[in-house]
This record gives sequence, structure tokens and C-alpha cells, in this order.
Amino acid sequence: MKNQLHYSFLLCLAIIGVLLILSQFSYWHIGSFSFRKLDPLAEIRINTDSTIAASPLDSIAKPEERAMLDSVVAHVVDRCPDGISCIEDYSSDSTALRSFLRALARSEKNKNPVRIAFYGDSFIEGDVFCGSFRDTLQSVFGGRGVGFVPITSEVAGFRNTIKHRFRNWKTKSMMNKRDSMIKVGPSGFCYVPLEGNWVQYKPSKQRFLREFNTVKLYYRAYKDAIIHYKFDTLEWSDVLESSGKLEEWKYRTKKAKLVEFEFDPHDSLYLYGASFESSEGVYVDNFSIRGNSGMNLAAINGRTYRDFNKYREYRLVILQFGLNMVTEDGFNYRAYAEKMVDVIKSMKKNFPQASFLLLSVSDRSSNTSGEFRTMRSIPAMRDAQRLIAQRTGIAFWDMFEAMGGQNSMVKFTEAEPPLGARDYTHLTFRGGKKLAGSLAKSLLFEKKRYDARRKK
Repeated sequence: MKNQLHYSFLLCLAIIGVLLILSQFSYWHIGSFSFRKLDPLAEIRINTDSTIAASPLDSIAKPEERAMLDSVVAHVVDRCPDGISCIEDYSSDSTALRSFLRALARSEKNKNPVRIAFYGDSFIEGDVFCGSFRDTLQSVFGGRGVGFVPITSEVAGFRNTIKHRFRNWKTKSMMNKRDSMIKVGPSGFCYVPLEGNWVQYKPSKQRFLREFNTVKLYYRAYKDAIIHYKFDTLEWSDVLESSGKLEEWKYRTKKAKLVEFEFDPHDSLYLYGASFESSEGVYVDNFSIRGNSGMNLAAINGRTYRDFNKYREYRLVILQFGLNMVTEDGFNYRAYAEKMVDVIKSMKKNFPQASFLLLSVSDRSSNTSGEFRTMRSIPAMRDAQRLIAQRTGIAFWDMFEAMGGQNSMVKFTEAEPPLGARDYTHLTFRGGKKLAGSLAKSLLFEKKRYDARRKK
């Protein structure tokens, strides 16, 4: 009889090949039947995937740095009350947040506005996180308005803190390598008006923005330009004089329900955004940049930061990044840490009167063996970011632990109603409210401690 054994071997190879191909898909279908992701190596890797990997912090931190990190974390754990994820202070004299806390204390007497610049990626876009964070602080310290809003936005229809429409604009972004960084503004974007341009803003039904009182516009004009603006039914025009510098145009009104702008000419004017506020209280400017790792902030011209800060006078700069650098098996973030240290040191020079607060990466889940679990490299990124805060002497908030630690994004997504999006990476507005509330509570706790020290 002819030996058929080699056919069995070929059949096994074919089956293995098909399984490996199917394992590349999270879900696959045959007719009306749906199947979860296949993992032919699940039994082999079960022992290594059952828990998240330990962070290789010792490979990028010096012994003295590791000792300081451990000391600060232990101190925070000892003094932090239940229900609060306390902020870690890595300044040499424990004053990382002093500028911000002092500004809050003074604002209660002099009524000057206190502004926060919130830089992040898609995790905060659409005011999913910043909206609730802003509302909480404004409920305590006052303020009416959403602060800075771009001229155009990919998520204008998604954002619920302001109604925003626009037409006929060319958008330049720091994320586009073909766009000149000279023209990009402090938010990472620049907006060029085209023929027939307009942009319109209306208040939302949110608690602290039901009408417009003070409207500001930020631009750079290389030739004299005309701004046509409308507040409700009244229309005017004004000249934006040429200077080549970042300038602020301001208009005060009372309880306006609509603001609309048009601009000409169209070849020498660059717009950066508008701001909606009153004369006192706290304002959170949301500078979300989809896909940004944080390292790109170095591409923005330092003079642009400084010119903008003359008008905004930020007292706190919050940085939320990391999600776009995390991969399933990427554990060495030495190069990222070194680059972000340079970015933050540069930004501290450009915003000299501001405190800085770095948020760790949030939890993020991936589908492993047909089940969503925390990506194994999340703790490595979180610890690298803690090291960044230590090397730059700024404040740090462990957002991963504030969410609940390992597999917290799974719990957020599967909650009823959902707190996390179905991509197991981003938040819903409910989730943003929950997590932003935790951050606001942490800052209010620091304010309480600051006030107690001042009274001694």
C-alpha cells in the first residue's frame, strides 16, 4: 500500500496556516455566524499573558532616581486620604504646584482669571475630559466660558460644551510634515481663511456657557486685514493691522447667543482660535491633538508659545500623552522619556509662571486570546512618565491607578451605562466626567493643604 503519511503532514501545515491567518482578525464571520479572535498559541502564552508585565524601570532610571521615585510614592500613599488619587510632587522643595495654588488663592480676592493649558491627544478631544474638569473648577472658583476654541475641528459636531460651525478654511497641523511649523500656533494648528470663509459659535446648554460675554481672537497678520463680525443680529467690521506677530483681538458684549466671523484678504492672515470667557474665574483651554505623542510639541516655535502666554498667562500646564506610543510588547521607553524631558524643560522656559502637571497614560486594553485585558506595556509607559516628572521637577498624577489599575478600561467599557468606548482606549462623556472628577478632587485636596499651610 502506498504511504500517505506526507498528506497528513501537509494537511496539518494547511490548518496551521489558516489558523494563523484568522488569528490576525479580532472578529471574523461566516454567513450569519460570528467568531472571536483565534489564538493558536494561547495555551503556550497563557502563563505570560495572564498578568501585566513588570515595568523595566531599573533599565532607564539611575539608582538615585529610583530611590527618589519610591520615596515620593511611599510618602503620597501614607498621607493620601481614602477616595483620592493624590498628586506626586517631584520638585526639589515640594512646590511643583505652588504657582497655580497661589494664583487660585489670590483670585479669591483680586478676581483675576486663572487659566490652565491642557495639552493632550484624542483622549481629551471633544471636551470629553476637559469639559467636566472645567465645570468642576468653575463651580468652586467661578468662571463662565469654555476658554480657547479652534477655528475648525474634526470633532466640532461631537463636542457638547459649545456649538461650532465653519466653512472654507485651510487647516495646517503640526502633525502634517508638509505644513510649515513657522505658521503653526500654540495649539499645534493654524487656520488660513479661503474665499467665502466663515466661522460661527453658539453657547451650549452647559452650566457655565449659556451666553457670550467676552470674546477674544488670536491671529497673525502680515498685511492689514478686515474682520467682519456679528453678535446676534448686529454686524460690524474692524481692521486687523499688520504686525507679523501673534496678536489678540477682543470684544466685550452682554449675553450674546451667536458670534460669527468672516475675514479678508485670504493670503496673509493666519488664525489660531477664539476664546470665550468672563473677567474672573478658572478657564481650561483644551489643546487636543489627535495622534500626538507629546514629542511633537517641540516643533512649535518657542516665541509663539511666549507671545501667546503674554495674553493667556497660564498658571498651570497639564500634559496628557502616551497612548500613541504604547504597543503590545514595547517596554523600553528610554528614548521617549529623554525626548519628553527636553520638551517639558523647554515649555517651562516658555511658560515661566506656570506650574506643570504630567498625567500618566490611562489604562488601555487589547484583545488577547479572545479577551480584552490591559496592554502589558501600560505600566512601563506609566513608570517612564513618572521618571519624566522626576527629571523635570514637576507634579505627576497616576491616571492609570486613578482609573482603577489593571483592567479598569474593561470595567469602564462594560459598565452600564458605558464609561469607556468600544475601542477600549477612549472614554465616553460619562467616563470623562468620572475621571475628570478624580483629577479635580486631587487638585482641590492640594489647594486645601496649601491654604492650611498659609494659615500657620
